[in-house]
Amino acid sequence: MNTQQLIADAVRNSKDRSESTIWDRLFSIWFRRLVYTQIWEDPEADLAALQLPIGSTIVTISSGGCNALSYLTAKPAQVFAVDLNEAHLALLKLKLAGLRALPDYEQFWRFFGEGTADDNSDLYRQRLRPQLDGDARSYWDERDFRGRARYRYFTDGFYRHGALGSFIGFAHLLAKFAKIDLSALLEAAPESPERQAALQQLDRLFHSRFAKLLTRTPALLFSLGIPPQQRELLGGDQPLNEVLHQRLLRLINVYPNETNYFAWQALSRRYPGPGDTCLPLYLQRSRYAQMRSGAGLIIPVHQNLRVFLENLPARQIDAVVLLDSQDWMAPDEIRALWDAIDRAGKDSVRVIFRTAGAESPLETEPLAPLREVWRRDAERSALGFDRDRSGIYGGFHCYTRRPGAN
Repeated sequence: MNTQQLIADAVRNSKDRSESTIWDRLFSIWFRRLVYTQIWEDPEADLAALQLPIGSTIVTISSGGCNALSYLTAKPAQVFAVDLNEAHLALLKLKLAGLRALPDYEQFWRFFGEGTADDNSDLYRQRLRPQLDGDARSYWDERDFRGRARYRYFTDGFYRHGALGSFIGFAHLLAKFAKIDLSALLEAAPESPERQAALQQLDRLFHSRFAKLLTRTPALLFSLGIPPQQRELLGGDQPLNEVLHQRLLRLINVYPNETNYFAWQALSRRYPGPGDTCLPLYLQRSRYAQMRSGAGLIIPVHQNLRVFLENLPARQIDAVVLLDSQDWMAPDEIRALWDAIDRAGKDSVRVIFRTAGAESPLETEPLAPLREVWRRDAERSALGFDRDRSGIYGGFHCYTRRPGAN
């Protein structure tokens, strides 16, 4: 089965083909491309909630790979990074190639942290490309619709690329038109007049007639990686423009921006600089040696996550990270996924995931039988939610087995 069919089946949400909407089909085509140049789930929040012992085996959805790499700081035995999107796996493989082939932190930072230098093209061709498998090499060598090889994304601002990077760029144009000072939102003191003025302008933009009209269009959220059914969960009973405004305020107001690299990506589409202060764990200078030595522990896997878990030996996995994937799924597919986790997971397995809304799907009536085996750990769930600096999700959930449910 090809990649487009795999993604289409996931997006269809286990519905009959006759029920699949045109938006479902369009999203399945859209999501084949590079969507996320960085992941928007905070790996440090994940690790705080999971509290994994050294030597754990982790299964995670890969996305841009920031999480899989950052989990190396927990000293795991193995990290399986599973994804249906070949572009995201190609990005993870490129990062792993960089850890193997680049001689020092400075070059790794210049390529993957800054992603703006002209000589990154030479670094790719001479050092990274020979380390890639055929699929990843084909992806980065391939030319995009403008006729540029994709590896050249790292020469003109990598974080301005991808569907989400382009969407943020569009949002920046709207902000400029609305005279919103994004630099004040990012770097000015919280109570400064310039930041307060920018927040007022932001409020006006989100509550404008144009914003209300724009957020009624499902295609708008494709660039955020949000399929049609997740859009309904995100909005709930509130207008979507209001929900998005509140999520953005949580991103830029709750956590100090000098340590919140998600705010920098949202407001500036870049990281502030090399070092240890405001970067994903895998890009921090003090973690570089650990990333290099642990890169071989990460195994990229192009497969449906449920199928992958079903084919693992029983009782092997310590942790499963589902990101927000269940928002895409119908109850029967969620049940099948948790059955696969039940078989592959150790007695002490821990499972974390996000949701667009606040409620966990396992707490709904159609999935009540799962609660006979699994319980939501309220304390760890709250800890993960509080630590998640990206601020874009409505819920963070950590589940463990019920005592005796083995």
